Amino acid sequence: MKRIIILALTALLALSSLAGADQFTATGRGMSEEAAVVNGLNSAIDMAVKQILDEDTVKKNKQKIAGALKGKTRKLARLVQKGEPEFTGAGYELQLTADVNLKALENEINALGLMQDAMGNPRIMVLYNPNLPQGATLGSTRADLEAFFDNSYGAIVEVLADKGFDVIDKASAQKFSVQVAETHEMDLDTNKAALYGLKYHADLVLYYQTVGVGRQGYWNYTGGAAKIFLRAQLINPSTSRVVASKDVESSSHAGTLQEALYRSAKDVGHKISNVMIDSIKKSWKREKSGAGTFIIVLDGVAEVDDVASFKDALKVVPGMENIRERESGGGKTTLEIKSGSSSEAVKSAINKTGKQLGWTLKLIRSEGARSTWKRQ
Repeated sequence: MKRIIILALTALLALSSLAGADQFTATGRGMSEEAAVVNGLNSAIDMAVKQILDEDTVKKNKQKIAGALKGKTRKLARLVQKGEPEFTGAGYELQLTADVNLKALENEINALGLMQDAMGNPRIMVLYNPNLPQGATLGSTRADLEAFFDNSYGAIVEVLADKGFDVIDKASAQKFSVQVAETHEMDLDTNKAALYGLKYHADLVLYYQTVGVGRQGYWNYTGGAAKIFLRAQLINPSTSRVVASKDVESSSHAGTLQEALYRSAKDVGHKISNVMIDSIKKSWKREKSGAGTFIIVLDGVAEVDDVASFKDALKVVPGMENIRERESGGGKTTLEIKSGSSSEAVKSAINKTGKQLGWTLKLIRSEGARSTWKRQ
């Protein structure tokens, strides 16, 4: 019985050590088979480092990274499979597959402060849809709308700024809110919020909407009471995708109903910011560490054969293998590429692929991870 428990615990520990692990295939070289295995494991760890950090950061901090990881090979990587070692005359060489514990590796790199330095912080645009069901707005006047905006928006920006995030100017966000109020659209298409953020070069858009209920004077109480529900969506403006969606609520009492609404507005602003910060960090980390999504619009490329030829040629370029067609029509084709390469590297690959096919592609517009090209 004791033997079974020990075996079960050993299996559990093995499984837990694999949590957050990715597999890498590498070549190992050394004066002995064991040395070749260790060298191969270190090569697998090096590949994982390049998945976490961009190439420039790795080059600039090569010695610092090597020093931090020295002696931790077996802690960070586990041999899964190895090929037959070959004696080359100068030593042994073999191919191996290893599990690299990315979580543990990230912790080591985080301790050096390199991940944050490499990622920086995203530019965030906070946008507010002031419209309520039946086309109503919070308050009956333009002043009410602006006061509510000041309280909710101000509270959100306060938290984001304290955490070191760059928030795009208030005037642009307020202009958006006023425009939306005039349209009376309750369910604003997130594409519109994304396009507005793209216009101001935002990396992420925090788009929110509120519903408030309140009462002025009840029972023996002459003041106002209010409760506000806030729903926020974190949007990638380049892809118009909703990265995260969160809800918060708040109740308050004050001398008047409007004052109670404003107090609740400030409270939900603080709450939603703190709730969203983790999603912002995770999304930005994905974008900056090998999971970036790039949108490529090809104007003048719509024929099935042309699209297929372009995709096949682009897939040959290292880092451009993950590509799919999002939509096609009106003489245009939109492609989505998931790549760990930089935006400049993706644009360079697009240009080279066009030349390879004998096309002349002109870059018409480039905003963040989205670029539009015209076939001449």
